[in-house]
Amino acid sequence: MTGFRPRGRRGVYTAAATAFTTGALALLATAMTGPQPPPAPPPDARSATTAHSAVPQPQGAALPRSEPAIISIPKIGLHTQVDPVTRAADGSIALPENPDHAGWYTGSVTPGERGNAIMVGHVDSQKGPAAFYGLGALRKGSPLTVTRRDGSTAHFTLTGIDVWAKNAFPSQRVYGPTTTAMLTLITCTGWDSTHRTYRDNLVLTAQLRP
Repeated sequence: MTGFRPRGRRGVYTAAATAFTTGALALLATAMTGPQPPPAPPPDARSATTAHSAVPQPQGAALPRSEPAIISIPKIGLHTQVDPVTRAADGSIALPENPDHAGWYTGSVTPGERGNAIMVGHVDSQKGPAAFYGLGALRKGSPLTVTRRDGSTAHFTLTGIDVWAKNAFPSQRVYGPTTTAMLTLITCTGWDSTHRTYRDNLVLTAQLRP
C-alpha cells in the first residue's frame, strides 16, 4: 500500500490532496512553512495504530442524499463553503480552487447518508491559514455540522483523531465504506522544516447524531 508523498511547486503552500492507488486511495500533501504552525493534534493521536474509536450508531440513523453546502465547526470558528471535487488528470482528487473552502469528494456519499463521506482541505496557502488550519485543535466530542443543499443540517460528533505518517497511511481503512453515517476530514500536520514538507496527515472521523 502506498503512503503519502510530498509534491507541489516551490514556494507554494498546498495540503491535503488525495490520489488513487492500486485498490485504494492515498493522500498526497506538501506545503511551505507559515509564520505560525497550525494547532497540534492531541499527543495520543501522534502515532495511530488502532481502529477508529466510533460511537455505535443505530442502522437507521441516516439522511437521504443531498450534497453539502457549508461546514461549520464552532470550536475553531470554521464556517465555510463546501465545493464538490472530483479526480484531476493525474488521478488525484482535486482540491477546491479556493483554499478557504472545504472540498467534498463526489465519489463518496454525501454527509449524513449512510457510508463514509470524505472531505479534504488545505491547511495553509500563500496567504496564510486555510480552511482546515484549525482542525488540530479539535478533540473528541467536538460538534460539527454540515448544511446540505436540500436545506437540512447533518449534525456530527467527533469520535476519532488519528495522525498517520505519509509512508504508513492506511488508505483502505480511512477511505473504506462504513455501515453508519460517518464524515472523514483530512488535512496535513507535522511540519518538517528541514525538508519543507508536512510529514503526516491528520484524519478526523465524526459520526452522525440522531
